[in-house]
Amino acid sequence: MTVNAICLVPPQTRLALLLLAALAISCGTVRNPALEYARDQYQKARQDPMVVRHAATALDRAGQVLEDADRLWMDEKDVIEVEHLAYIVEKRTEIARVTAQRRFGGRDPAKSFTAPRKERYQNQIEIETTLFN
Repeated sequence: MTVNAICLVPPQTRLALLLLAALAISCGTVRNPALEYARDQYQKARQDPMVVRHAATALDRAGQVLEDADRLWMDEKDVIEVEHLAYIVEKRTEIARVTAQRRFGGRDPAKSFTAPRKERYQNQIEIETTLFN
């Protein structure tokens, strides 16, 4: 179809074709809510400097499972397996958070440090936040 031929198509038909094209495009980007929730939880943990610093290995494991779930969803759209992997991502992210809290001793760094040490800690957090975001 040439440009001149498209101009000869009635407006109602052009609108119908446009809507059909939009529908076809939107169907290609189906999202899995469980996977999106797991991704959101992982990203929140990834932005927490305490978790990144004190539980990096556990967080990396969650990230690997998230990558596997993404790949499986894109390739096969296997809802049951993807939701299972999303659940594992959520739990591993939670494990990373708890690990970080336990390794840090449940202390609030702002309350447990002396003034110079607190300032150093805050500087480290700012640097890590800048590097990892």
